[in-house]
Amino acid sequence: MPVYRPWNRLLLLGAAAVFALLPGCNGLADESAPAKTEQVVPAKEAKPDAEFAAAYTGAPPDAARIVADLERRNPQHPRLFATADTFAKLKEGVRADPLLRKWYADLRKTADKTLSKPVGAYETPDGRRMLSARDARPIIEQNALMYRLSGEEAYAKRAVQEMMAMAAFPDWNHAKEFLNTAEITAGMGIGYDWLYDYLTGEQRDAVRQAIVDKGLKKAIDAHNNKVWWTVRLDPVNNWSSVCNGGIIVGALAVGDEEKQLAGDVIARSLQSVQNIILKTWEREEGWSEGPGYWRYMMEYAVSYMAAMQSALGTTYGHAQTTGMNRMAYFPVFATGPQGTFNFADNDSGKMKIPELFWLAKATNDPKLASLRIAMMEDAKQAGGVYDLLWYDPKFREADVSLPLDHYDRGAEVVTMRSKWNDSSALFAGFKAGSAIASHSHSDTGQFVFQAGGEQWAIDIGKDDYNLPGYSNYEKERYTYYRLKPEGHNTLVFHPDGLFQQEPAAKSRIESFVAKPQEAFAIADMLPAYARTADAARRGVKLAERQRLIVQDEFRTNTPSDVWWFMHTRASVQLAEDGRSALLTQNGKRLWVTMTFPKDAPQPAVFEVQEARPLPESPNPKGQTPNTGIRKLAIRLTGATDVRMAVELVPLGKTEPVPVSGSPFVPLAEWK
Repeated sequence: MPVYRPWNRLLLLGAAAVFALLPGCNGLADESAPAKTEQVVPAKEAKPDAEFAAAYTGAPPDAARIVADLERRNPQHPRLFATADTFAKLKEGVRADPLLRKWYADLRKTADKTLSKPVGAYETPDGRRMLSARDARPIIEQNALMYRLSGEEAYAKRAVQEMMAMAAFPDWNHAKEFLNTAEITAGMGIGYDWLYDYLTGEQRDAVRQAIVDKGLKKAIDAHNNKVWWTVRLDPVNNWSSVCNGGIIVGALAVGDEEKQLAGDVIARSLQSVQNIILKTWEREEGWSEGPGYWRYMMEYAVSYMAAMQSALGTTYGHAQTTGMNRMAYFPVFATGPQGTFNFADNDSGKMKIPELFWLAKATNDPKLASLRIAMMEDAKQAGGVYDLLWYDPKFREADVSLPLDHYDRGAEVVTMRSKWNDSSALFAGFKAGSAIASHSHSDTGQFVFQAGGEQWAIDIGKDDYNLPGYSNYEKERYTYYRLKPEGHNTLVFHPDGLFQQEPAAKSRIESFVAKPQEAFAIADMLPAYARTADAARRGVKLAERQRLIVQDEFRTNTPSDVWWFMHTRASVQLAEDGRSALLTQNGKRLWVTMTFPKDAPQPAVFEVQEARPLPESPNPKGQTPNTGIRKLAIRLTGATDVRMAVELVPLGKTEPVPVSGSPFVPLAEWK
């Protein structure tokens, strides 16, 4: 297992370097039978930092306890994420530490861009989402922090302009999208707290009353009415973290003035997030909504815990939740040298995660902080508000040991790679899971592949959330190309216009083996194909860490047409016999071939198709055109009992095209 020292090598890292430095671990099992594994990973959760451990009580707090803790610990302003002493020390740090100085310059540039930007407008362009809500918090906190550090009044004025605009809104969109309510409440609370001494008495009253009327009271109503995000555990969703977390931050800002209301809403929000988000951390090893929604969930989970730690001196045990440290690494393994395995409604870009600095301290896991620094260097990310606030220089030189392969139980996602610190490394992602999970796609069997600095087999991503029925998982959602099996790199049995996989089914990784020279995973996909098959298994192997094998073994319940698909942006040239293809992209090459058992040859060839629905499939209007994307396809006619492997082999610049692929080895013999 390689060991990296990221701080000493930051300038030497290639495009994939940050993720060459990222650790991870396996942990809790769920009620299903465990997958076979030979991977060696850290088994223990990191111990909490002494500050957090000492504050742990374990008992759910009531409103009176919360208010008492606020009055005892930090009744003055500022108290959210930082105190006056924190800001004073940060000023000194900016003068003394070159890294902090760079991030401060980054923050100034970011805040300067907002100075002439119009304040947010009260509008929902799509009829549901208030887009200004997403911008309000960063505008307020960026400018408020710049004022605290520089003393330049222009920044304070810009933050106050945004706050007064939000305060004047008739509501914060609680009826249509409570996420917006929580986002604005958090931003307003931060501005109220950090700029308390700058605000006039009239401005304080307006902002505080808006937080109370448009944020906290609406949250109490939601809890009283048991709105779904306050009580529902399954399917897991980011809403509980964002909605409860944002409200807690806002309530802490006014808790000394609105004691009963703030104490009550914090207590109820803590119970809600404990029953939903923290319970998910305890039982699962990944986030089924995908990396981008993990980021949204963790942003607000860390926000409320960090605000409580600074304002109350405790998180009431939330920061000691079993699984929090493990969950911090989920996006690490989901990201390859050329981008993220963007299953579900996610994009493939690399993410900004300043929360890793806070998590490093909360769990006493210094490598998380080193990883955040390396991530910023790799992606050339600018420093931001929480990088400045949560960075601790003592954590920056941690050694990081990384397994090459990882299995996220719960999300049912496996990733494998040839190396960490190589932008040309091979990387494969493979997914089973459920199509009924929040933001999920009907994509059991999906795989992606990166090699030679290119993405070859890709996930083409989400579509427009405003398409009719996009969130109706039992009807319209899986009529859209990008969300159903034929829009992914998987199989379609007997296309007839109906669901191509069972939406409510959950398929699991039944075997996962990681060895020094290779790794593989096998999924039982029969739950997804129960309508059209009697058996369905797919294995994905990173063989010799030099090539990828995607192997299917299935038995249909009636002779059927079966399609195999792989989406790509590469150019495709088919061999004369149709049994192999040469993909080219940016001067790089990938050879793809198919193999069958010697005793069961199949009359199949590759073909190249546009990324659009099959003739038998519904094709609703308004879908995103898949411009520049094509798919390599195999059609099996009248298929019944099939065993087939497709092999993907990256080629060097002068390497000749192979004459034949590897011999077929049944999944039962994969060891």
